[in-house]
Amino acid sequence: MRWRYPLIMVGDGAASARLDDAEVSEFLLHACHDLRTALRAIRTNADLLLRDTAGATATGSEERLASIVAGSQKIERLADGIAGYSIALQIEKGAFQLTPLEVLLRMVLAKLDSEIRANDASVTYEKLPRVNGDASQLTALFENLLQNALRHRAQAAPAIQVTSQKRGEEWLFAVRDNGPGVEAAYLKTMFEPFVRLHGRKHAGAGMGLAICRVILERHGGRIWAESKAQGGTALFFTLPAD
Repeated sequence: MRWRYPLIMVGDGAASARLDDAEVSEFLLHACHDLRTALRAIRTNADLLLRDTAGATATGSEERLASIVAGSQKIERLADGIAGYSIALQIEKGAFQLTPLEVLLRMVLAKLDSEIRANDASVTYEKLPRVNGDASQLTALFENLLQNALRHRAQAAPAIQVTSQKRGEEWLFAVRDNGPGVEAAYLKTMFEPFVRLHGRKHAGAGMGLAICRVILERHGGRIWAESKAQGGTALFFTLPAD
């Protein structure tokens, strides 16, 4: 199912119109701001109460407070995902600049270094081209793709490979992993918001690949996946060549 934009009513309700991307983006950002404000209050008070009840004899108090903290963390991840999606909707081609993707990938690898080490993962890549685009959003693209491969891992240490190939007027990129794979029925829906292929086994809000799809659409590209159950996954995406 595609993302369904909210409807606004016109006049006496005789007609309705879909909000455009800018309006949806602003709506989501305001919602995320208010959500984060409420979450900060909940987490601050829960942390204080948890500290006060440490070692207390009241049955279940610490467990209940810990559950509140854990729940607020999940909501915060959801807010972060929605905010990332809304920001991606604001991408404007008029602000594109020639961007070295290899530099961006190296920055992402440095940022994810602790997560890569914790998973004993290896990430290899070939020389990547320069493309016209929004550097911050293309950085977010690589970060989401690599985090997806790291979090949805199999028992073996993650082995991730990033490649690129010039094909006519576009670049074809691939991010391959040796993870558990994706069933064929989910290869299209996995790029929709809030889709979590492995249920609640992994942390996350199910927004990462949806954000990637929006980023690429705004850059004139596309994304798709090829996978076999227990056989790893290859995420392919394109970007226009200069």
